[in-house]
Amino acid sequence: MLRKTPLYSWHVSEGANMTEFAGYQMPLHYKTGIIEEHKNVRLRAGLFDLCHMGQIQVKGRQAGEYLDYVLTQKVSDMPDGLVRYGLLLDFSGGTIDDLMVYKRKEDYLLVVNAANKEIDYTWLLEQKGLFDVEINDLSDSYGIIALQGPASENILAPLLADGLGNLKYLRFIETELLEVPATVSRTGYTGTDGFEIYLPLQAIPALWNLLLEEGKSFGLLPIGLGARDTLRLEMGYSLYGHELSREINPLEAGLKWAIKFDKDDFIGKDALLKVKEEGVKRELLAFKTEGRVIPRNGYKIIADDKEVGFVTSGTYSPTLEVGIALGLVEKGLGDKEFYLDVRGRLKPLEKTKLPFVEASVKK
Repeated sequence: MLRKTPLYSWHVSEGANMTEFAGYQMPLHYKTGIIEEHKNVRLRAGLFDLCHMGQIQVKGRQAGEYLDYVLTQKVSDMPDGLVRYGLLLDFSGGTIDDLMVYKRKEDYLLVVNAANKEIDYTWLLEQKGLFDVEINDLSDSYGIIALQGPASENILAPLLADGLGNLKYLRFIETELLEVPATVSRTGYTGTDGFEIYLPLQAIPALWNLLLEEGKSFGLLPIGLGARDTLRLEMGYSLYGHELSREINPLEAGLKWAIKFDKDDFIGKDALLKVKEEGVKRELLAFKTEGRVIPRNGYKIIADDKEVGFVTSGTYSPTLEVGIALGLVEKGLGDKEFYLDVRGRLKPLEKTKLPFVEASVKK
């Protein structure tokens, strides 16, 4: 039985094309379509239903110490109001999930991928051991709405009693919206300026409607999963199940910056140190295609007439108007000529640098 977010009825009433995603019925796109929704976020603003995402609270005397042990990132030194990206690994160095850590006054909030929230919660409980911590799954109590795009601040700021102040990227404030407690962070997965707003689940529909009304004059549109994916891929952001998995470790995925090897210990550290010592065998590369070729997930990547990797994420870039892809390939191929195997036909791939499109987050 597929689950529904509090906004499901609204999505259906607005003619959204609904699809299954991580056990939920979610909007893939609305009547305007993925390309127009994508462009609207880059140029104006878009509203995303993220109520399927997981939220796990960690609190207690040793919360910071415990999270330093289960995550690649160091979080015990985080000041209140800061957000950090981190990875949850298994003991073999495989990625269980990637997540965002919010350091609040009394606790830490982990925002995890929808498909992994039960797995993550179970894993965190299993690793608790003798740590003096309390771990709670808040996913069914709170929802998330993302407001993304250059007009986001102009839409949101007037709705907050004290405004947004000088809120910077990867920072958050605890405030009130619609007379209920809310967390507002300057974060997102699109590469544009924007915010993610956390509210009790029952208040989500009212906030959604309020934002759409306030944003009407700024060209705000609701945005589905399709454009969310094309927006994140233009930034080269990893997506769990594609660039990260139990079989793809974060060193292969180019996420060394999110791994703090100088910590005393963390789950997966020994395995990753061994990978470093032996040398990473695969690496994530960025490619563009020529003409009307659209790379798809799983397509083989060819060099020197042999398969050297595969596309982890591929799509049409509405901004660049070409096909773009991330591919996991054998390391050390240098300036080889790469090709995409499209149903038995080889199409040229141009290796390029990330991001495909420059980010415009407000730092």
